[in-house]
This record gives sequence, structure tokens and C-alpha cells, in this order.
Amino acid sequence: MKIEKQCKICEFNIDGICAGHGDTYKYGDKITDVTKTCDDWNASLEYFTYLTTNAPRFLREQFNDCRISYNEFLSQLEDYVAGSAIPTNFFDAIKFVYGISMVDIAVLLEVTFGVVYRAKTKGIPQKRIHQFASELCVEPELLTSITTSDFEKLRKSRKDFFAKSNVEQRINAVPEWKQNLANVISSKYLSCPIHIAKDFARVDKLYWTEDMSLDDFTESERVLIKYMSKHNKYQKPVNSLEYSLDLACSPHIHISMHEK
Repeated sequence: MKIEKQCKICEFNIDGICAGHGDTYKYGDKITDVTKTCDDWNASLEYFTYLTTNAPRFLREQFNDCRISYNEFLSQLEDYVAGSAIPTNFFDAIKFVYGISMVDIAVLLEVTFGVVYRAKTKGIPQKRIHQFASELCVEPELLTSITTSDFEKLRKSRKDFFAKSNVEQRINAVPEWKQNLANVISSKYLSCPIHIAKDFARVDKLYWTEDMSLDDFTESERVLIKYMSKHNKYQKPVNSLEYSLDLACSPHIHISMHEK
């Protein structure tokens, strides 16, 4: 991914006339070279959409969740593209590298979803540091402070994690709280067979638009996106999907559709 800060994709380029107050063109000047930039540059709507659609998932979801401002998002994206380390949330990093969700982690640790939800939003309690680190095969210090420079460590840990016996079987286990979630998904939200709902119950949170590559998403998320694209009750093409679980493990789904 390449970031360009040029006049051609600046919000102050109004039909070839500068509406900004930068150090290249002044307000009202005709823009004669669209490849130039200045200290008053800001992304056009189209380029803003491109950036927030194509940024790495662990970064764009911080922005979508309002955990960072747009200026912080853009600054961190620039740093990431330049190869500099940027801070991230441990659970976002695990999903990005391991491809597992907070639901999966809760099942593996034999705790409720709420325990892991709080760990993500409030921090992992000291008493659970060893449990999380041991189960996920990571160094304990990464649980409290992690940056993108640690992703290589996580990739090595991922190999150890998936080399453990029965790990896939354990991830797909269905404790009572997960079964209840699958039942709600099946009967109330998607009207899908229960065996499909159990797969969807592995999803904790996603935001997808039709312009996004599916490569960043877990297998269960890809299945959910494809299912909703074909089987929504309105029978219209879907252009965006938001899905999340709250602290009580209740699902929230919002879809936006094209008109036929």
C-alpha cells in the first residue's frame, strides 16, 4: 500500500481550484500540477475511503471503533507503510496473525466470552496473564504491550499454537454460552441451519464493505459475509456488513444494500 499526499486527491481541490491555505497554492489559485502537495493537504472523500478500506485490519478497526482519531489513523498508517513499529491491541494482533477470534480464545480458556471481552477493553487481569500466554503460546509481556514489530514473534508463536494436539477440535467446541449464541443467530437473526450458525458463532466483530479484500478476514467471517450477501431477507446485493458481539455475547448485525 502506498500513501500519496497530492493535489489530485486533496479535499481542497475543487474542480482544479485550490480551496486550501497551504504553502504550495493559495486559496483561489488554479492547480497547474496535481502531483504537488502542501502542509494543508487532506484526503478527498474518495481517497479517505481508499485508505480506510485498504489499511491493515488491525489499524482500520481501531479507527472504526473510535479508539483512535482519523489523524492518529493516518499518522500510524504512514508509519506502518514506512516500516516503523506502531502500537496495537493484543487481540487485534492475534486475529490478524493467528486468524482466531475472542470467541475462540474464550472457548480455549474455558471462560465466558465476557471474560475475554473485558480483557480486550479493560486489559488482561494479572491473575490471567499466565493462562492467556500459555494457551496462546506467546511471551507474557506481549499481553500488555505489543507493536507491529512483534508480529514476527507472533508468527512463530502461531506455529507452536497450531502444532498443539486437538487445537482445532478445541476451538470448535460448543460450550453452553456459545450454543446459546448459535441458537439466537439461527432463529432470530439469520434463519440459518444450526450447524452453520455454530460456525458464525465464532465471529466476534467485523466491518466489511464490498471494496475490501476478503484476505484479512477469518474463514468463519468469510463464510458469514458470503452467506449474508446471498441470503439476506431483503434479497438485495449487500455492499456493507457490520457484525459485533457485546459484553453479554449478544449479536448486533447491520447490513447496507444496493437497490436492485
